[in-house]
Amino acid sequence: MHKCEIFSDIFAQKKSPVTGIDARIKLVFALLALLVSLLSLKTYVPLAIAALCLIALISIRIPVVLLILRLAVPLFMAGVVLMTQLFLNGVTPLFTVDLGIFRLTGYEEGLAQGLLIMSRVIGGMLVLLLLTMSTPAHELFLAARWLKMPKSFVELALLVYRYIFVLADEVAVIRNAQKVRLGYRGWSRVMGSTIVLGGSLVLRSYDRAERVFEAMLVRGYSGAIGAIYQQRLQRNDYLTAIVLSALMASLFLVGRFT
Repeated sequence: MHKCEIFSDIFAQKKSPVTGIDARIKLVFALLALLVSLLSLKTYVPLAIAALCLIALISIRIPVVLLILRLAVPLFMAGVVLMTQLFLNGVTPLFTVDLGIFRLTGYEEGLAQGLLIMSRVIGGMLVLLLLTMSTPAHELFLAARWLKMPKSFVELALLVYRYIFVLADEVAVIRNAQKVRLGYRGWSRVMGSTIVLGGSLVLRSYDRAERVFEAMLVRGYSGAIGAIYQQRLQRNDYLTAIVLSALMASLFLVGRFT
């Protein structure tokens, strides 16, 4: 699997009920789901949202390996938070670990708080994965503009997203050329090649930025990119929005008042 595929939206191009939902509906759903996860006082509410998103991701045939790669870092950070909460927060001892020099005491309140935070991280990450992996990037940015996000932010995001992958390809080309010349044999060569790689990438980025800007000017760029969502919402879109909103409202009530 190419490294760029980990963060690309190639799966959003597949035809399925999930990818067919309007990007504006999915963006609003993602915002509501994140809000419900953050405000919930119960662990099972973010996990329910995570399960819903996981089912949707599986339905568009996203490889499990790719999901694991995307979730690895957030899950590691969530695990660190769980451990710190377990041993540093609370008053009711749950267990004690004797390390000879000192003892570590796990607390019941810390475990509950750590599990809640961990469930929120899992729920939030799967919501974002569902949004980004089931929606083409340009539609997502146009949906953000439709929701009145700052125009300059949307334009910048469009350009950044496009050239992340261009620069990733540049890195791959430079690194492969260095490998052919045994540039990564020995610690000193590794450090030297890494420094050269970083410097070359900066210079190529600057050069490409100048050429792209000149090309945009030739094509009539005047300081603003026309980013407007032309497609109207259909009856099915409104029905989907009502169902998802009702589901999020129900989970919010369950998470806050039960």
